[in-house]
Amino acid sequence: MSEDFILVEDNVFSKKECENIITKYSNKTTKAKKEMLDYFFLTVSLNDFGYEDKINKVLNSYKSKFEEINKTSSLWCLGDLRFKHFKPGHSFNKWHSEHWLTYPNRVLSLQIYLSEHDCGTEFYNGKVIKSKIGRVTIFPSYFTHTHRGQVCPDKKNRYIITGYYNFNKKGKYE
Repeated sequence: MSEDFILVEDNVFSKKECENIITKYSNKTTKAKKEMLDYFFLTVSLNDFGYEDKINKVLNSYKSKFEEINKTSSLWCLGDLRFKHFKPGHSFNKWHSEHWLTYPNRVLSLQIYLSEHDCGTEFYNGKVIKSKIGRVTIFPSYFTHTHRGQVCPDKKNRYIITGYYNFNKKGKYE
């Protein structure tokens, strides 16, 4: 049994694939919106790029490595994918977990790093997952995995996709 239940897989997406995602979704926001916010997000679909299979492979790796997840209900699925752009000097740096009152059905959190920086996701226990182009990480959504984003010391734009595996009565996201 593992002590942290965090899976990190590198090179799931190529640099070119990450650039394509950034280009597609960055262009869907207005200049005014970008200037007004420290960060913004858009709901996205990896099916737009045919990347759903890549994410399913990572999930299968998670299920193999952490067999305990297979003891939960199988009625959960990936939903709520969000493309996020953090302007230089900004991050979601408040401690939080993804499972809470408004989102009680979240089981696992997914992060796809589209850009690389000398920072990343910091967990309350001190573990840090650095952002790296094409890196995917999955971890439990619960208080046990309270985390925050680190501010990029290089003052660069940061791009990431986040998503959540949610319990659903039908086992598919609607």
